[in-house]
Amino acid sequence: MVATAPRTTVAAGHPAGRGPGLRSALVLGVAVAVAVVALTLPAWPAGPDMGSTHYMGLLAANQPWNLILFMAVPVVAAETVAVTELVILFSPARAGRTVRALNRYVGIFAGFYFVGVVAYLLRHAVVPLTVDGGWRGPADVVAVGFYLLGLVPLLGITLLETGVLGSRWDERARLKAHATFVGVFLVVAHVAMIAGMLDPTVLGWDPTHVMDDGSQMEGMTH
Repeated sequence: MVATAPRTTVAAGHPAGRGPGLRSALVLGVAVAVAVVALTLPAWPAGPDMGSTHYMGLLAANQPWNLILFMAVPVVAAETVAVTELVILFSPARAGRTVRALNRYVGIFAGFYFVGVVAYLLRHAVVPLTVDGGWRGPADVVAVGFYLLGLVPLLGITLLETGVLGSRWDERARLKAHATFVGVFLVVAHVAMIAGMLDPTVLGWDPTHVMDDGSQMEGMTH
């Protein structure tokens, strides 16, 4: 009787010859490159200040590009992953190569894309607002904070699809984690959207500005 080496189960779509160390290095390298490019981009022109949260100000400025880049692209990517996920989960026999490939590659793209978004906003929004005390109360912080938290589930999907995370899990375990990440992203995105649409004065922000001569000027609120 000849003993044979135990087989190692590798999740579909992740080549056995590519070790976890190499995959991790490649993913880290791409993420760092995307972040560096985003950090070198100049700040886009801001629109008129209507006294809304900075989340709404970001989406309203530079129409339609800010809306497309900061809202449409990540949300459409997440929903594409969600829809194809449902097909794979409930109709695996009908989920052909196209559906599975779309699910995988959109998932990879979404995480790397949002790395760039977060890096850009940290430089041009979060850090300046924090240093200058420009936050407009709790609604503003919640809206921007939850929007940025979207990086966690989207990057989690990317790590799953590249095999950095869960490379030895079976297909069902990976799909469950995948679906969980999609759900978490949709939750934090909607929390950000709701808080972002709220008038910041409702949660206590005072739009009154103190001028250099000590006089006060009422800020604009929508």
